[in-house]
Amino acid sequence: MALFISLFAGFMVIGAFIGVLMLIPRKTTKFGIRLSLICIVILLSIGFINKFFLKYETESVATITPGEYKKIREGMTYDEVKKIVGGKAKSEHKINKYSSPDYDFDGEDGIESDSTVFLHFVDNKLSVKAEYGLITKSDQSEIDDSPHEKVTDNSKDKIKELVSEYLHNVSVEDVEVNQDLGTDKNGQYIALVHLSFDLKNSLARTKKMIELYSDDLAARTAIDDKSVNELTVFWKAPYIDENETLAKISYKRSGEKMRVSEINYSQSLNY
Repeated sequence: MALFISLFAGFMVIGAFIGVLMLIPRKTTKFGIRLSLICIVILLSIGFINKFFLKYETESVATITPGEYKKIREGMTYDEVKKIVGGKAKSEHKINKYSSPDYDFDGEDGIESDSTVFLHFVDNKLSVKAEYGLITKSDQSEIDDSPHEKVTDNSKDKIKELVSEYLHNVSVEDVEVNQDLGTDKNGQYIALVHLSFDLKNSLARTKKMIELYSDDLAARTAIDDKSVNELTVFWKAPYIDENETLAKISYKRSGEKMRVSEINYSQSLNY
């Protein structure tokens, strides 16, 4: 729609210019006046409609300074964030129509030249914010040589804490953390998280909440525990079926984030 309006406005500009040229020969003066006036009126109408109704305006891509980052708070809407930073994100990622969007911004005046900011929203509210090289140095170093059991226990505890704090009406059935044998890097792990959604809802709402909560947990895990390279979340809902696993959503690390690699639903949710 915005492209169509831009093209149409462009034709009107050309039409107005042609109308002005037609004022020179006497034979076409009247037609030139009419053409110019019509095109100018249409351009003014497009501007008025766009400003007050359609609101298709070019929005600049913003960067985020350390001061602006500190003003951004969890619970803000994306529009509120844009007012603080002065424009839109460099890029937006959304897995499907139910999933929550992720926004990437370039940092400005950070301690590292290639600083970035990552924002994750749930239900149009900022749920997770993270910066890399803006205020703190990016730590790309591998996990130290701590014993395997200690690292996996720490990862299990972090995941359980994230679920308890941010995933409401959800209980943890089990968390497994195993070494990732598919990577050459040391100290990388695969987390298998078994969760139960306990608040009775419709099938459609249950499916949506499962996807939102999985995305949120993956986003927080990617930030809080860099040892987790892959995350798979298994879901049950006792009010639908006490024993059946309704969904399996898998994520793989991509830099500082987690991206969905596979989604499977049981027949119960494939309505």
